[in-house]
Amino acid sequence: MSPQEIQQESQAFIAWLSLFQLSRPVTSLADLSDGAALFDVLAVVDEEYFRSPPRSQASDNWVIRFSQLKRLFRLITQYFADVLHRPTSSLEVPNLQAIAQDYNPAETLALCRLTIAIAVQGKKNTEIIAGIQKLPQADQRAIMTAIEKVMSKFTDQGGNRTGDAAMTDDDHYYQIQLERSRIFAEKETLEKVYQQLLEEHRKLQTAYDDNAAEQEELNSRLRDMRRQIDDRRQDRSDGIMRAEIDRLRADLQKTEENLGVAEAEAERNSGAVTELTRRVEELQGKADEAARLKDQVDEYRHAAEKLQKTENVMEKYEEAGGECGFASSCEEQNSKLVDKNAALEEENRKVAAYKPLMESYKTQISDLENKVATRLTEIESVRFELSQSQARLRQVTEERAKDSEALELYQERVRELELAAVPRPRIRTTSTDDAATPASEPQTPALGITPGDELDATSGGLGGELNDAITGTTTTDLKLQIRALKRDLEAARAGGEEASRILVLESLLEDSQRMKSRYEEDYLTAHREKLVLQAQLEEIRSGKATGDSAEAAIALRQRLNETVEQLDALKREHTELQVKFETQSRDLTVAKSDLNLVNKDQLEILATLRESVNEDKAGMESDISRLREQITELKDKNKMQLEQVNTLLMEKVSLQNEGIGQRERLLERERHFGDLRASMGGKDLPEEAKARFLALHEDNVQLKEQLKTAQEKLQKARTVMFEEAEENHRSQIKIIEEEVERYKRLLREATHRYQQEQTLMLGIIQRHGMSVTRGHLKQVQQRTAPSSWLGQQRKNIGQSL
Repeated sequence: MSPQEIQQESQAFIAWLSLFQLSRPVTSLADLSDGAALFDVLAVVDEEYFRSPPRSQASDNWVIRFSQLKRLFRLITQYFADVLHRPTSSLEVPNLQAIAQDYNPAETLALCRLTIAIAVQGKKNTEIIAGIQKLPQADQRAIMTAIEKVMSKFTDQGGNRTGDAAMTDDDHYYQIQLERSRIFAEKETLEKVYQQLLEEHRKLQTAYDDNAAEQEELNSRLRDMRRQIDDRRQDRSDGIMRAEIDRLRADLQKTEENLGVAEAEAERNSGAVTELTRRVEELQGKADEAARLKDQVDEYRHAAEKLQKTENVMEKYEEAGGECGFASSCEEQNSKLVDKNAALEEENRKVAAYKPLMESYKTQISDLENKVATRLTEIESVRFELSQSQARLRQVTEERAKDSEALELYQERVRELELAAVPRPRIRTTSTDDAATPASEPQTPALGITPGDELDATSGGLGGELNDAITGTTTTDLKLQIRALKRDLEAARAGGEEASRILVLESLLEDSQRMKSRYEEDYLTAHREKLVLQAQLEEIRSGKATGDSAEAAIALRQRLNETVEQLDALKREHTELQVKFETQSRDLTVAKSDLNLVNKDQLEILATLRESVNEDKAGMESDISRLREQITELKDKNKMQLEQVNTLLMEKVSLQNEGIGQRERLLERERHFGDLRASMGGKDLPEEAKARFLALHEDNVQLKEQLKTAQEKLQKARTVMFEEAEENHRSQIKIIEEEVERYKRLLREATHRYQQEQTLMLGIIQRHGMSVTRGHLKQVQQRTAPSSWLGQQRKNIGQSL
């Protein structure tokens, strides 16, 4: 064994031993070197046979551990021979000294395999097997492999023992009788099991019929199972999770199929609704035309009644007075009315002929009105830009005039500064600070002005002017401020007349801004709702609600192909098993032909066996034929489902392409609306745009209602179809799995029975040959014996000596 396999098997045995209440915990294989833990486990299996030693502490002396292991191994071999009736010659003998002295893991695992083989065959095997099933999947596989290693040796040894007994036993008649009785007992048990299976099949059939009416309960159970799966997801091993993933994939595939069918049904319903609405509109027009024609017919009937009355009057007048002139006038009036009626009918026909032309004119007029509206909006935008440009031009001219005035003032200021730069004599006077000095201080006399004092005075004047320029209190700045104030005063005086108009325009502008903001908000909310509804409809059509796209469709198709491959593999296995069955049946016929050489009593026994086997064979052949019919039916159903899935996938791809085109059209429409909003700037909406927005809002409301009804229908259809399809598929899969398991079990039983029969017949033939050979040897010995009296005496004397 490789180190990895040893490590995996050791972990599995440690996990299994942790299920028992041991005297000392086991964390590694070294803790099993004295066999105390294995004694505890075997004591649980058979408390009377395996009594654990009184020692509770592990000994450091390997000799003591070796003696305990020898006692344990001796009890194990005795238990196999006495209780389980198994041959001990085929047992794997572990090296007990290596276990006790060197803690050898391979030899320890061999001893553990013998222990678990006893545990699963002992009195409490159900509890032991239930404990093994609680372990993780990897540990279960390792333990089952260990058990199979031990049991396979028993099977091989049992076959060898049967052959040896057949070769050495002469008196085999009683053994054949025992085998015959045992085979009959097995046959009776198998018949009982078969009847029980038939009864269970009937019960399952009735249960299936009952389950068809219990869909709600099954849905609740399915939800509970899903919650349990979510709770136990952390405790499952890789194999269980993989099986669960496969099952969920199958459920997802079924869901997608049901969703595709529901989408197709929804599309058909929407197409039918549109067709019905179109027909209603056409019939409404025809109904209006019929009502109008009915009114004309009523008018004509009224005119005819008037004419009838006129004719009656004319007849009376003719009878009374014979006035021909009145009759002629009435005839003329009648002819006029007839002509008028004909003219009206002709005009009616002309109007009916011109009706499509009028419709085309209406469409052209609406298109022209739309173009005129767009041109008006463009003209308004150009006018607005022109007014803005004129305002900017006026502002630029005003700024230019201000700049020219400021330039003139700055030039004048420069000239003043140039003139002020010429030195002029100034008389130094006392400053205000000097005047503010206290009277207690002595006044200094005024001195004469020197050239240095003049320079100081000149520099002091320039510095003061620079300070005034910095603070903005120069004469130039003051002149600029005076002129600006004059202009503001003139503008205020001239703007008094336009104050009312400006206030009115401002109020109108505020109202238009409020209306614009309100319409924009309404439009944005309606557009958002429309986009959300379209996105939901697109998700429903494209299957994104369960996470689908073109990649998901490809994955579903791959999964479908994998399922087809698995079905083909099962078919191949079925054909192989059928071939094996036919070969074994041929071998059986050959062996039966060879048995004709056996004695009559043996032939009678074999005849009874043959009859029982033939009955079983007939039953199995009927089952096989029925299974073949079911396989052909399932094959046809599978082909139909494949065709349906392929058509649904193609329809899904086409619907996705249509959804992409519709999304592009919506984006183009949104860009068009954005251009309209940009072109409408800060103006009020025209009446045509308001009417158009109201029409769009009404269309949006109608689309919402239609979408809501379609979603409700789709949800109902989806739930019903999903539940029905899920129940049908599950019931079919369950029935097929049961039939396959039953067929496999029957085939295994038949194979085992045929092997036993073949072994029995070979043993009988061999024993018969041995008996014939012995008889032949006896005859030869009798022929070679001396017949004379002297020879017989010599033979007797030689035997006595």
